[in-house]
Formats: sequence, C-alpha cells, structure tokens
Amino acid sequence: MIFLTYIPLGLLALLLWTLVRKSAYKAVPCFFAYTAFAVAADVTRFLVHNHRHPYYAAYWFTEAGYDLLGILVMYEVLRTVLGNLTRAWWARLIFPAVLVAGVGISLARADVVPSRLGGLLFYIVVGEIAVRFVQVFVFAGLVTLVPLLGLRWRQYPFGVATGFGLYATVMLLTTTKFSDFGTRFKFLWGVTSLVAYSLAVLIWIWFFSVPQKAETPGSELSAPSPGDLKQYKDALRRMR
Repeated sequence: MIFLTYIPLGLLALLLWTLVRKSAYKAVPCFFAYTAFAVAADVTRFLVHNHRHPYYAAYWFTEAGYDLLGILVMYEVLRTVLGNLTRAWWARLIFPAVLVAGVGISLARADVVPSRLGGLLFYIVVGEIAVRFVQVFVFAGLVTLVPLLGLRWRQYPFGVATGFGLYATVMLLTTTKFSDFGTRFKFLWGVTSLVAYSLAVLIWIWFFSVPQKAETPGSELSAPSPGDLKQYKDALRRMR
C-alpha cells in the first residue's frame, strides 16, 4: 500500500525528464525548480518512511519548501502571461494583492477552525492553505483573461496554472470536509489528494509534451486596434 502513495513520484520523474528534454527550464525556471524539489522531497520521504522522527522532520521541512516554491511558481505564471504589461504600476500590484488575499483567507479560516498544531508547524499549514487559495485565484484569473486578451491555452504557464488550479481546488474542498468529519474522512482524503495530484502532474506532462501554439512567454500584450474597439462598441450597443 505504501508504494501506491508514491505513484506521483514516478509521474514527477517523467515530468522532470520531459522538462529537461523540452528545455522548458528556460521558459519556466521556477516550475522546473518546483518539480526537481518535488522529486527530491518524495524520494527523501520514501527513504525515511519507516523512521518516525526523520520522516516527521522531512515531511514538515519539505512542506515548507512546497509553500515557498508554490508562491514563486504562481508569480512566474502571472509575470509570464502578462508579459510587458507588468511594467504598468497597477499591474505590479496584482500578485501582491492575490497573495495578501490568500494569506488573509487562510488566517481567517484558522481563526474559525482552530488548528491543533502550534508554533512553526501552524504557520506552515497556514502558508500551505494560503498557497492553495493563491493557486485557485491565479487559475480563475487566467480563465477570465483568455477570452478578453485573445490568448491561447496551449502555453506552458497555462498548463502550470491548470494543474495547480485543479489540485488546489480539490485540496481546499477535501480539507474542509476533513475538518468537518474528522478522522472518519482521513482515508478518503488521502485517496482524493493522491488522485488529484496525479491528475495535476499528468496535465503538466501533457502541456509540456505538445508544441506550444501561442505567443512566446514574455511577449508584449498589445493594445486593441481602433477597428477592434469599434467592434467592441458595436457589440455593447446590441447588448443594450
């Protein structure tokens, strides 16, 4: 049974190989670092899973690493998709605003549902939930931007955001249920998280395996042409 919990490790190894083969580490270095860290973290956890104290230390250390890298990856996704638009002063506030919102919601939830953890572990868990909210917000924002800016989905950043968005949504829902039902939900929570993360890794493998059909990362978002603006105005008049 213990080997089933490390199915994502094999998928992550395949993803890492795909990133190297496609030289995708040049386009998304933070995500490449996240993948390499995830492989190393799972290997470390597997090697010490029979030793209580080393596993305990390895688990929480790697969870803190996931928190930090998860934030960096989301920043990389937004910066890459928005391109040179981030030079505008208001665009630079988007990610900090999303981050503050995620942390605020996570702290509010911790106040409503008190954790049995204390000290540093409490903040690691709060950070983990905050990262999940940030990932959901970023994914939802990109879904909105695609039709507005005429972007295409087959880009590396969109694949990264899609995988994280799926996994984060499932984890937030299952974590809430786990809080409601306690240990009775523990087994189902573990299976659900395993399946959700495996699906996220499969999404990443697919996105990085197929050719991109869109603007290259970091390309400048151009303003709508006068003809486009006229079409938008005509559409608005018909909607009135």
